[in-house]
Amino acid sequence: MTSQPKVDVGYQLPSLTKTITLEKMRAYSGWPRRSIHTDDEVARQGGLPRAVLQGIQNMTYLSEMLLKFFGQNWIKTGKISITFIGLVFPGDTMTTKAVVKEKVAEGKATRLVLDIWVENQKGERVVVGTASALMP
Repeated sequence: MTSQPKVDVGYQLPSLTKTITLEKMRAYSGWPRRSIHTDDEVARQGGLPRAVLQGIQNMTYLSEMLLKFFGQNWIKTGKISITFIGLVFPGDTMTTKAVVKEKVAEGKATRLVLDIWVENQKGERVVVGTASALMP
């Protein structure tokens, strides 16, 4: 984290975009272990059209965005609560988003409370939630 921009309610954090590949999904999920996250056949047996991204992998993308913005304060003071509401497949492009919804005094510091989400290339949200951390 270098210099912090002026951050008011409504401020949008810089987003992060990731293209999902089966190779990335397999690396994250422990290939060669076969599961709905690593193998199309297993996914179809489970009622899915093909292998699906682990929801928690999207959370790592959100955390990466928050770490880039808050720096070490994300590690030391960060809080996150998310809900997975959509499926992600290989070939999808995911973009993390965050908007400041509140600034709260916390001792001598200020905690930013954010609405956060991940959306696919169609603009559909697949993860929604909130996060907060102390300003650096």
